[in-house]
Order: sequence, then C-alpha cells, then structure tokens
Amino acid sequence: MTYVIIFLVLFVVFVFFVLFTIRKKWAIRKVRKLSECEKLEEVNKVLYPFGFAFDLNQDIVISRNDAWQREVGFCNLYDLKAPFFNIVTDAEPIYFVYREKEYRLEFWKGQYGITTGAEIGLYVREKNSKDIKGFYRSVSDFERLQMGFMLYDNCFLFSRSDCSWWLTGFDVGKFSHPRDLTLKICIAFPNQEMQIAFVEGLLKAGYEQNKIKICEGAVCFSFCCSHHYMNHKHKLIKCFAQVCNCINVALFNFCTRYFTTTLDKLVYIRYMFPCLYRFIIKCSIPKRKHKHFLKNKQRRKKNQNVNG
Repeated sequence: MTYVIIFLVLFVVFVFFVLFTIRKKWAIRKVRKLSECEKLEEVNKVLYPFGFAFDLNQDIVISRNDAWQREVGFCNLYDLKAPFFNIVTDAEPIYFVYREKEYRLEFWKGQYGITTGAEIGLYVREKNSKDIKGFYRSVSDFERLQMGFMLYDNCFLFSRSDCSWWLTGFDVGKFSHPRDLTLKICIAFPNQEMQIAFVEGLLKAGYEQNKIKICEGAVCFSFCCSHHYMNHKHKLIKCFAQVCNCINVALFNFCTRYFTTTLDKLVYIRYMFPCLYRFIIKCSIPKRKHKHFLKNKQRRKKNQNVNG
C-alpha cells in the first residue's frame, strides 16, 4: 500500500510538471506574439481601476491625473499605516501658507510592495483649519503645479515631469531600501510669492539654504533623508514588511526571468498565473483608502437616488 501511495504521488508530481512546462512554453510564445500596443492594453485594463497606467517609454507604472485617490485627499494617518500594507518609505511633508490657504507638499521614496518608487503630492486646506485629523484635500486643476523628479539608487532609475497634483513612478520588480534612494526634485511656481512661501517651508523643515537652488520660477533640491517626520515609527513592522518585499521581488523576478522588460513580465504572469496577476498588480501600487473610497462613492450614489 505504501508503494502505491508513493507511486501515485510521484505520478501526480510528474503530470503537474509536464502540464506546467507546456503552459509555460505556451505563455512565453503568447507574450512574444503580441505587439507592444496589445501588451500595453492588457496591463492598463487592470491598472486603470486603481488610478494608474503603464509608461511604455520608461517601463514603469505611473499614476493618472484623474485617479480616484484625488477624491480622498491626505492626512498623517495614511503615512502612519502605510507599513501595514508593505509600503516602506521615507516621507517629507513641507507646509507653507499662501493666500490664506495652508499647503502640504509631500514627497516619498522607498519600497512599495514589489516596486521601488517615488511620489510628490500637493494638498491644501483653509488656513487655521480646526480639522483635528489634519485632513487636506487634493488641489484643483487650477492649483496644480509643474513638478518633476529624478530617482536614483546609486545610478539613475527613472524620471517624471508633469503639471499635476500627484506625480508618481514605480519600478516593478526592483527592491531598494529608502535610505539608499535619492530624489532630486524641481517644482515650478506661478509667482514669486508662492515660491518664497515654499522655500520658507523648506527652511523650517530643516533644509539648508545653500542646498536649495532657485532658477526663475522653479525651486530645486534633493531629498535624501527626512528631517523630522514619522519615518522612524513602526520599526519592527517595517523590517518585517521589507523582508516580505525582498522575498516577493525575488520570486517575481525568478518567475519572469524569461523576459527583460516589466511590460513583458506582467503580461507573462497574466497568461501563466491568471489568479496571481491581479494580486501582483495590487502589490505594484500604493493602496491608500481604496475600500473607504469605494464605500463613500456607493453611499453618495444612494443618497443621490434617494434625493432624486
């Protein structure tokens, strides 16, 4: 009886190996037959509901200007809880007052699940707001700024530039420690008054004046480490998250070792492991208040129907 069980187990393993090999070869051929436009369409179908898109030129994931995250604004709680979602970053909010409004221009760099990434977000609220949660709304189209950054990990990784409220970039399948990343930032302001207010915010945050470059309407500087923010909280959770991130990145790169570009790797996973594909997409982007947003959206629709 024992030999029969051993034989059956070995037979099942053999059949699984044969089927896996056949499927792998089929998936590789399938990816190589598709055009870049077809691959891009496949990936963007899944990224779109999360507020993201794929940048074919740099082979990275980026956020869209019309992303759902714009409706939920920002507060300190998002940064505080980020490590529980495998997001381990250095963050730096810069506060400044301009025309009776308090602005929060924050930048991040670090590890977002199986991606190395960076962000710049611009948020605002009324001056002397009594909101105890410190909530800021995302700026309107009229308030958006021309922003740009370059991300380095000893060598250049990628760059972004756009007139936006939230500028991001995520390199899927790369593992980094936040302390090893350098973010070179350049932000253009509509007038000198706002520019001066922002520079004063940088100085209050601990940046040295000789390291801040002002060129016409733009302010440029480097973000290497946070000066005073909550980056040292939840150390144990962050350590555990980084171990998980490192393992997941290694597994992703091993499974997709037949391809060199991120786009090809994501499409390969789509055909090879369809059940894991959506999970990997979710692990490739920051997930801040998505469920909360969807619940609020459904609640607003119900209220509109009742009022109507």
